[in-house]
Amino acid sequence: MKIWAHTLVRNEERYIWFSVMSVINYVDKILIWDTGSTDNTVSIIREIKKKYPEKIDFKKVGKVDAQKFTEVRQEMLDITKSDWFLIVDGDEIWWDGSISKVTQIIRKHGNNLETIVNGYFNIIGDIYHY
Repeated sequence: MKIWAHTLVRNEERYIWFSVMSVINYVDKILIWDTGSTDNTVSIIREIKKKYPEKIDFKKVGKVDAQKFTEVRQEMLDITKSDWFLIVDGDEIWWDGSISKVTQIIRKHGNNLETIVNGYFNIIGDIYHY
């Protein structure tokens, strides 16, 4: 069962590396599309892509408004060729136990499920203190 991740980012230089690395070993592909970053987000993604060229589809879509955002999200859905996909924010970091459990459930029971809801901690400030 194939699992892809969808990530739309803008100015996520503080967290994008952690976000991508937290899921890279658990998904078959990650679509990371940048919506007009002015910080180092794009260069960080390009560095990660060098290590995982077969897993990362990176695209710069430019600045988007609310309407364009939904169109870009739909474009991601339209090109997705997987059984399941995860929406992963550029500042969302999965811990190993959580992403492992979710992907195991998908691979074992995915044909009998429509959706999975996973709890999370909302961390303010940095990833080491909550």
